[in-house]
Amino acid sequence: MNKKGVSWVIIAVVIIAVVVVGGVAYWAMTSTGDGNGGNGGNGGNGGGDVYTAENATSLEFKVSATIGEMEEEYVFMAKNLGTSEVMLRVEQVSGGQEFIYIMNQAEQTVWAAFDGQWMEVSADWSTYWDLWEPALEDYQTQLADWAGTGDWEYNVGGDSFIVYDIVLNPDLEDSLFTHG
Repeated sequence: MNKKGVSWVIIAVVIIAVVVVGGVAYWAMTSTGDGNGGNGGNGGNGGGDVYTAENATSLEFKVSATIGEMEEEYVFMAKNLGTSEVMLRVEQVSGGQEFIYIMNQAEQTVWAAFDGQWMEVSADWSTYWDLWEPALEDYQTQLADWAGTGDWEYNVGGDSFIVYDIVLNPDLEDSLFTHG
């Protein structure tokens, strides 16, 4: 081969190497792990996966919301996030009344307590799920930049929200997701 042909081969090899190294570096920086310590390995300080509100498998938090003139309080508890078997419990205080909703995605069941009286409302599964599951996702999205400690406050239009007592991956007992 002449020198000109060798130069092009060397340039091509360098370009391919840069692309491969860049791709691996990008993958390593954006990977959330595989459940076996993907971000940080298994040992040392902070080994294991890095969890956020968006990739946690369970989540618990409280919300104080001012929507227009009305103040509302919520407690959200969810487990099996990221699967098709999400269990969601929402406790709501609105207008001085207390409501609890328990939803099981795998079974498509809903139980609701109004003033302490439980009733099955699974016939309206999609109505409840389509209301509360997107609300949970919206809070998860809002918490994407949460630093991992303290409260998170934000406004949407004229409404204000304070999310507090945030716990990523709490050990939520199955009994929280049953009625009675």
